[in-house]
Amino acid sequence: MDGQIEEIKITLFQWNELVFACENSGNDLRFYFDKQTGEVEMLGDYTEVDPDLKERIEEDFEDRYIRVPTIESWQSFEDMEEFTETVSNKIMKDHLERSLRGGKGVFRRFKDTLSEDKDLLEAWYAFKDQRNKERLLSMFEEEERIKLIIE
Repeated sequence: MDGQIEEIKITLFQWNELVFACENSGNDLRFYFDKQTGEVEMLGDYTEVDPDLKERIEEDFEDRYIRVPTIESWQSFEDMEEFTETVSNKIMKDHLERSLRGGKGVFRRFKDTLSEDKDLLEAWYAFKDQRNKERLLSMFEEEERIKLIIE
């Protein structure tokens, strides 16, 4: 491509599938975005449904299919730190800051701490969801030169 940004229209359902894919990609599960249809295709060690899908993706990679970008764990950690800064309840903020220390199990500790306050847990999910959507749009534009139009 000549550096121009390609605009692709997708439905809200396809957008939600794309967000799910970026949050759940990993070594065992790979998601691909079909630029022609807006569909998200999934390949994995134990999940391949269509036997021709892998071959189609390999043949048309970049022209038609691109790998769905992945939200990295360090990005999620930064989101947790930034969310913690927004918490006004001093005690809860201290608990969240403490949960972010100590390495292994940090994601579970953070969520367990948030589960003590239903409203705060819902606020976290909304914050995280918004961040991931913004990140995904940005990754598509910057890395793939694709502007997604959600209808």
